[in-house]
Amino acid sequence: MPFSSHQEIQILHVDDDPSITDLTGTFLEREDDRFVVQTVTSADEGLENINDRPPDCVVSDYNMPGMDGIEFLQAVREEYPDLPFILFTGKGSETVASDAIAAGVTDYLQKGSGTEQYELLVNRIHNAVRARREAKRADRQEQLMRLTEFNGDTGGFELDTESNTVVLTAGTRRIIGRHNQHEMSLEEALKLFHPDDREDIQHTLDKVLETREELHDTWRLQPGDGEERLLDMTITPVVENGEKVTKLRGAGHDITEREEHERTARQQQKQLSLFFEESPLGAVQWDSEFQFERMNGRAEEILGYSEAELCGESWEGIVAGDDSGQVGDTVEKLLDADGGTHVINRNVRKDGEVITCEWHNRVVTAADGDVQTIFSKFQDVTDRERRKTELEEYETIIEALSDAVYVLDEEGQFTYVNDELVELVGYDRETILGNTPSLIKDEEAVERAEQELGRLLSSDGPEGVTFEVTIHPREGDPIVCEDHMGVLPYDGEEFNGSVGTLRDVTEQREREAELRQTTNQLQGVIDSVESAMWIRNTDHEYVYMNQYHRDLFDIADDTDIAGKRAVDLHSAEVAGKFQQNDQRVYETREQVEVEEVIQTDDGRQYFLTRIVPLFDNGSVYATCGIATNITEQKEYEEKLQRQNERLEEFASIVSHDLRNPLRVAEGRLELIRDECASDHIDGVAQALDRMDALIEDLLTLAREGSRVDEIEQIGLANVAKNSWQTVKTRQATLDADAPQVIEADRSRIQQLFENLYQNAIEHGGDDVTVSVGAIDDGFYVADTGPGIPESDREDVFEAGYSTNEDGTGFGLRIVEQIADAHGWEIIVTEGKGGGARFEITGVEKGA
Repeated sequence: MPFSSHQEIQILHVDDDPSITDLTGTFLEREDDRFVVQTVTSADEGLENINDRPPDCVVSDYNMPGMDGIEFLQAVREEYPDLPFILFTGKGSETVASDAIAAGVTDYLQKGSGTEQYELLVNRIHNAVRARREAKRADRQEQLMRLTEFNGDTGGFELDTESNTVVLTAGTRRIIGRHNQHEMSLEEALKLFHPDDREDIQHTLDKVLETREELHDTWRLQPGDGEERLLDMTITPVVENGEKVTKLRGAGHDITEREEHERTARQQQKQLSLFFEESPLGAVQWDSEFQFERMNGRAEEILGYSEAELCGESWEGIVAGDDSGQVGDTVEKLLDADGGTHVINRNVRKDGEVITCEWHNRVVTAADGDVQTIFSKFQDVTDRERRKTELEEYETIIEALSDAVYVLDEEGQFTYVNDELVELVGYDRETILGNTPSLIKDEEAVERAEQELGRLLSSDGPEGVTFEVTIHPREGDPIVCEDHMGVLPYDGEEFNGSVGTLRDVTEQREREAELRQTTNQLQGVIDSVESAMWIRNTDHEYVYMNQYHRDLFDIADDTDIAGKRAVDLHSAEVAGKFQQNDQRVYETREQVEVEEVIQTDDGRQYFLTRIVPLFDNGSVYATCGIATNITEQKEYEEKLQRQNERLEEFASIVSHDLRNPLRVAEGRLELIRDECASDHIDGVAQALDRMDALIEDLLTLAREGSRVDEIEQIGLANVAKNSWQTVKTRQATLDADAPQVIEADRSRIQQLFENLYQNAIEHGGDDVTVSVGAIDDGFYVADTGPGIPESDREDVFEAGYSTNEDGTGFGLRIVEQIADAHGWEIIVTEGKGGGARFEITGVEKGA
């Protein structure tokens, strides 16, 4: 039995067919008397049942009216993410299995024939329920072990009183310095403590075992890192089933730092006092009401007051009125919470002068959180803030530019560059500043810049010049830029340097060249293309249209289209579509592709239209469109879609409406076999198996057909051997000597091998030998059976053809479909030993 306990297992079975739920419930309860099966016939009823009383496991069909099995699973997972859920369905496909796994299914089981499916279902339920119960127990144990992990200097342990084994939590391993040791013996654990404390610890453990009461004490820990630590410990007994103490759990807290805190605080206070008096910055100590208590000499110099004059005064006396609100918010923030603040505000000296000061404030609180005192350091930053403001105004203007900006001094060295220039040339700012333009320009470009600067400095020179220059960045290709240069204001009559901007025009020049090339190419394409083509400008006026376009919309050859808008030549509907498409191109500056239906004199036609922008100096000046008639393709797709829908409808009926009664018949037959004996039972079972095989082959033909999903590199010998394992081979033998790698859909080629193996066994007997080997452009599958007469070889691939009364006649038809789906050819011929030999050619070899 999978479980040692006799706890009931509540199972909810959901299937829209009552005969299936009745049969499944009968088998499940017969297999395990702990199973209590409740059945419902829809997913909605199932959700109501789960919300009223969640079961231990849900077993559900897939194909149900209304909410199907996957949607039911998703609804259950929203409220019960760990509830075992088994999809027990007659609809088997990779898509359903993939969707079920993505939705969080616990297990996926396809209904089969016979009672084996119910035995397998029982095992899956046992495994799922046991895994969930064990996970819950593990979660509770983990939660208990983590109760002691409060912070970085706290750890926990658990002592098993029978084995004297101590299990350590992460916090304890961290405290004792043994991060990878999860357990140790009690004897080893005691040796971690001071020798004088070990006997007392053992006595405390014994007392907890005897009294069953929690005890608390403090001992010295010597973990071996050279430092002795003080550990405050609490030990709690664990009593199971009201009988004896089986475990001791404890929590230890490292309180070493607490003992050293007062001594450290006294030292800090002494250091703080020395720092206060000797600080080169102004220093002020305030009381808990933010009033002056004392200040150092530098503070007196900055503010012009003596310590005696300000002692007991509020901060408001030295703050400029406009800044009172800002400073008041800072004061309130400091008094409400432990921490510090940084603020720059204007202060008023004793002589009335307003200065700007930078303040750093820090609050000192007592153990209960009450403010004891506030310390402030400050300095006069009036000049710095004024220069900073001027610089920020200048840099704000520069950084607002999208171009790279530079400033050169009178010696021709960089004194300023903005972020855009740093990014353009790839050098860091420290490398550029102090260097000359030769860092980023070749000799010719430097000479050109010096010539242009000479023009600027001449008596009749322009205010600014623009010229093209090539920049050589630290890495990558040269960059073509426009250099806009001017001179800085003179300092008296002295030249003070120059300023300039660099604008990257590399792409612009490349686009201009590409446009010229594209225009030439486009003209050639337009003259030869057999699709409708046109060019319209930004005013939606035709610039050009080819003859196909004229013929499509019945526009006479002598009609002058220059300056004509689309609305002048087409219906309002067609013109509206054209204008809408053009507008999308102008907005996105990218190609637009649309499928359109246009009513022409020849009737309703489908077109695939592509419209591209035409650029001039970076701006879109027109659109070029080409419309290809895809009417025949669309009509074929629609016809194929209708055929696929009818085929899927047929497959669904076969899968669900035929299979469910078949499963019920098989189940009832097994129950009859248990209750009575009859010579007819085996005949009925054989007929049901043949019906099942026919349905399976029909579904394969209908659903798979000529479909190939994913082509991959596959070892031919490996897939041949793996396929052999899935067929009832009896005493048959496989000889697979095919070392090459081919490109194929793995699931479909495995199906091809399985059908060829089954065909060989059905016609060749239990001891047939099947061989798989390579030929020049493919492979073969041969057997030692009776072979196929030459007159029948063209018929074996026809649906329904079979010389075996138990065969379905679809196996080799499916083989041919799989070969066709891959683009292969298959023929049947005679093997070396006289048996059948199937040769598959046109196979792509892998790497």
